[in-house]
Amino acid sequence: MNRPQTISCEQLHFPEVIRSHHMLSAQPFNSVYHMHDSCELLLFLNGSGDYYIEHRLYPISRGTLLLIGSNEMHRAAIQGASPYERIATHFYPNFIRRFSTPDCDLLSCFKKRPGARQEILALNHQELEYYLSLADRMHTALAADHFGHDILAATYLLQMLVFVNTCLLSRGEAPKKKPSSPALPLSSQIMAYVNRHLNEPVTVLELAEYVHLDPSYLCRKFKEQAGCSLREYIILKRVALAKELLHQGKTVTEACQGSGFSDYSNFIRTFKKYAGMPPGKFRQNQALP
Repeated sequence: MNRPQTISCEQLHFPEVIRSHHMLSAQPFNSVYHMHDSCELLLFLNGSGDYYIEHRLYPISRGTLLLIGSNEMHRAAIQGASPYERIATHFYPNFIRRFSTPDCDLLSCFKKRPGARQEILALNHQELEYYLSLADRMHTALAADHFGHDILAATYLLQMLVFVNTCLLSRGEAPKKKPSSPALPLSSQIMAYVNRHLNEPVTVLELAEYVHLDPSYLCRKFKEQAGCSLREYIILKRVALAKELLHQGKTVTEACQGSGFSDYSNFIRTFKKYAGMPPGKFRQNQALP
């Protein structure tokens, strides 16, 4: 099987729609929390450690497939001597929605279910080989320039999503592998609290009282554990919520109020800084076919 072998990172593009990376990193590897508008299928091929999706912690090993939704904060914490190898495939939800049907929602694997959401899938040997075969074909199509290469790449991605959803359905609704107890309980507690109160005013003093810590110490420890400041985390989550509200058809004013921004001008300025465009323009783009 012709699998990508890279020393650092091989990045393949289907412009503005599909991005796929086969990456190999030295150990240890600790990324900072980050998020993106695209959904991500993240398959681990080598190395071991933990992966955080928001405040939830998952142990990872070969064959672990993480399902990371649009605008979900996540980071890797890889330990040990083995290189950290993975395949990350990104794609925009709006592109995939075109191919979904009432009987087949290809994005259902990224959606929350009542009580819990299965965002980790442990592939057995046969399932892993099949997933890799589809990824190989998609990489080949993405790297080509012949007629129809982009269409072929899209069809392989669609097959990957059908496969992932089928695996989840075969395992039942309830996740068999639950998140581990957070290794960084302070940042996890703060993230969970912020996510529950995103559309309300949230201050550092309020958070410090919640965890019974000095505000300065809380900010310092949060940045040490999460890799970003508490203020930046709150802003990123508010912008992500505003994007979701705009995608749902809310007005810019409604998105501002619904995402916890108290000042309209500050909302416009902050949204543009982190989203790369004003909220009005973002809303228009969501309405495009």
